[in-house]
Amino acid sequence: MAKWLFVITVLLVSGVSYYAIEKIGDESALPYFGEEDHGLPDFSFTDQLGKEVTRKDLEGKVVIANYFFTSCPSICPKMTRNLQLIHDVVRQDENIVMLSLTVDPKRDTPERLKKYASTYNVNHDSWHFLTGDKKLLYRMARKGFLISASDGGGDEYDFIHSENVVLLDQEGKIRGFYVGTDAPNISDCLQDIKKLI
Repeated sequence: MAKWLFVITVLLVSGVSYYAIEKIGDESALPYFGEEDHGLPDFSFTDQLGKEVTRKDLEGKVVIANYFFTSCPSICPKMTRNLQLIHDVVRQDENIVMLSLTVDPKRDTPERLKKYASTYNVNHDSWHFLTGDKKLLYRMARKGFLISASDGGGDEYDFIHSENVVLLDQEGKIRGFYVGTDAPNISDCLQDIKKLI
């Protein structure tokens, strides 16, 4: 009896220790990107339901973000389908929010974004397709999400077309970049999301 009690105790302690180390070790293993004080600037964009979404709405939440446009014939549909795999897992978690920001706000009105989002059966409370002022959207891509290294002011001829997906932690710090068109890379993103929650 004492032998079994000892074995059970060892297994229990090692299991709890493994979980604690794994949970603590996982989050700290994720890198930080950008300067130490880097964070998202204040913003106000409009989602597919016509609702305003601001930086304040993201506070305390894990954020998955990407840039796209609804008339994109190449990488955007594949990236959105891959992000839908993440969304299907996290759609009911109030601590996670997904943002898809348009690079073509002239065409991507809230109505058009809603139609696009409905194609992917999204939970409109947890996945926001955003539009707004082009200069502000592009500044957010470059200065906030660090998606594009190229300079530009968001003028008529400025265009960002990136397959990057960005992961931010609850403090608004960038913790990962992923190739949105690559399913295994999106799977890595999902695993990293789990490390943060």
